[in-house]
Amino acid sequence: MCLPKYLDVIVKAWGNWTLFQTLLAVLRDVGDHHGGAGIANVATRWVLDHPFVGAVIIGARLGISDHTDDNQRVFEFTLTDQDRDAIEAVLNLSNGRRMISTIGDCGAEYR
Repeated sequence: MCLPKYLDVIVKAWGNWTLFQTLLAVLRDVGDHHGGAGIANVATRWVLDHPFVGAVIIGARLGISDHTDDNQRVFEFTLTDQDRDAIEAVLNLSNGRRMISTIGDCGAEYR
């Protein structure tokens, strides 16, 4: 997916730019409380904490940048109930829960 499409998903389907920036700020704050974990680490940890998720696929661009060490940090911390509540408070303001019916899930075209 190219960057303009990501932006379209954020501002047209998920919510708006301001709300997205709020989510990033919350993820940054949570990461700071866990020893400086990155926004991507916190988001990945949040996804992995769902019982129906077995794995995540992290977009790595070999040869362009190497984030292997940083990506492994996701296993060095656990989100607290307070962390999850802060993240969910922002997500509840978005259209995220309804997006699946709008744009479908990744992989639906293969089923």
